Amino acid sequence: MTDSFFSRQTFVVEQHRKFFEMRNQYAIFDESGAKIGSIEQTKQSALALLARFGTDMDAMLPTTLELVDAAGQPVLELHKPWFKLTVTVSTPSGEQIGSIRKQMRVGKARFGITDPSGVELGEVKAQNWRAKDFTVLDQAGNEIASAAKQWRGLATEMFTDADTYVVVLQPYASEPMRRLALAAALAIDIVMKQKD
Repeated sequence: MTDSFFSRQTFVVEQHRKFFEMRNQYAIFDESGAKIGSIEQTKQSALALLARFGTDMDAMLPTTLELVDAAGQPVLELHKPWFKLTVTVSTPSGEQIGSIRKQMRVGKARFGITDPSGVELGEVKAQNWRAKDFTVLDQAGNEIASAAKQWRGLATEMFTDADTYVVVLQPYASEPMRRLALAAALAIDIVMKQKD
């Protein structure tokens, strides 16, 4: 089931609209609008919950996201620890697939993608200074995916943190980059966009 989930070309990742967001939740749709999965924040400590409620430091808080398919079967887990800009991507059994790390630099946002041993697999590059559209490149510099933040309407954009990303994978993209490209859209959201 997991392999067929990631064989799709298009994923629409839509964050739930909330005026007070205490836990990240997303729905995942295919290109036809059919719901194919969901993402829930799990393992949130009481301290992180209080910090999220009383501060504006969401990007520094620990976050664990579990991605499940339409049948509710786990297919991917992402974890970002306290005060780090790195998201670790694992299988449901806990086997690490790789990491996505925001690079500290001036200019357009960039994320490095590495395997579990730290070997570079590729990168995620913002297409402009506003960091709304991203390209996922493999180690050779070939574009294997794109992730674009979509406009959700004035009320949603002004009064909530809810974002929508459309992730399009190239047919030639192979594992583990297919999973890491989808995870990159979530990494962008939890590292950069939570309090935009």
